[in-house]
Amino acid sequence: MAAESSLAENSSVEFEGFYDAMGEGVLASFLDDGVSKIFDRQGLQYRIVERKKDGFDTSVEETALTHMNLVMTPRGI
Repeated sequence: MAAESSLAENSSVEFEGFYDAMGEGVLASFLDDGVSKIFDRQGLQYRIVERKKDGFDTSVEETALTHMNLVMTPRGI
């Protein structure tokens, strides 16, 4: 368990921003240990679940998902 905790603390994830990809919708971009990764909403939800299972902190991804949901929610006039 200590190895998992240590591994989780060493993982570095930074939110880079949102992109509107024609035909794909809103995508979220992250810098994960120096590698750019892009996720749609479903992929981001899957990433959060899998990383939580592995004991990683998912607060950055969860915040991005919350903002993504707000951006994608249709607004009435």
